[in-house]
Amino acid sequence: MAQLLPYPPKPKTKPATKQAWLAAELLELAARGAPKEGDTEHAFPGLRFLRVSRPSTYRKWHAFGPMLIVVAQGRKVSTFRGLNLSYDPSRFFVVTGAAEFEGKVIEATREKPFLAFCYAISPDIVAKTLLALAGETPESPEEDVPAFVGAMDTAMLDCAVRWLRALEDPVERRVVAPLVVEELVFRLLRSDAAAAIRSAVGQERDTDKVQLAMQFLRANVERPLSVEDVARHVAMSSSHFAHRFRAVARVSPMRYLKQLRLEHARTLMVGEGLRVSEAAVRVGYESTSHFTRDFRRLFGASPGEYARRFREG
Repeated sequence: MAQLLPYPPKPKTKPATKQAWLAAELLELAARGAPKEGDTEHAFPGLRFLRVSRPSTYRKWHAFGPMLIVVAQGRKVSTFRGLNLSYDPSRFFVVTGAAEFEGKVIEATREKPFLAFCYAISPDIVAKTLLALAGETPESPEEDVPAFVGAMDTAMLDCAVRWLRALEDPVERRVVAPLVVEELVFRLLRSDAAAAIRSAVGQERDTDKVQLAMQFLRANVERPLSVEDVARHVAMSSSHFAHRFRAVARVSPMRYLKQLRLEHARTLMVGEGLRVSEAAVRVGYESTSHFTRDFRRLFGASPGEYARRFREG
């Protein structure tokens, strides 16, 4: 079997504009992030790279919370509720919340594979940015929009490149990368297309309490918690809290907690060397098989396979 080309060919001449130069660098960074066919999970939480070397159709899958896809090369079309959305290096793509969809890679060859990165945006960052943008009132769409595309302008492209570049250095990954992610989300929430996300929170009321609830959940990820427990902590009724949390995070409180627990379990296995059964118990699972099923659904591999891959890498 022929070996995949890990890098795109270097341009023969220097790109004429800043945007073209950034696009060339994004392509190189994405190729490094996706050295093999299919998905490549990154150590940075929520990030994965994609390489596809021929036109392909993907089965429907579920995205939890907002997700950003940036294409470095090739073109893809995703279908939501009968709506076809096409995106390529000139357009970023955002899924606004939990949704089932089908994706088709339209332009891809072995010499010029489809290359992209997908980032599951943490609701913590969305809530924090919404607080910073309080008072701005973008026009709301008439109905809930499950996904949209937006122009990949120079500012967005520069932000994406700086983020991927920071991820390649261990110190910058820890210190700089989280700051650039906040800027990336900030730019998304100020774009015209992002009104679809921001409309869900109206005038951003209760966003501060939702962010406080997220911090509480993260700090108590190993404790058994209910919606009532968290609502009581932020002095809200359970029903109102659940409604406002979902409006801001685009996911329910318990689904958000499940994702936190799975991410924490990943850290326990990869960073502290816990066995799968031990990690499952620490994050509140009574059944290891149930934990394995949920972990595979989120990370695309069983807990044992995932931990071995990162320990060996």
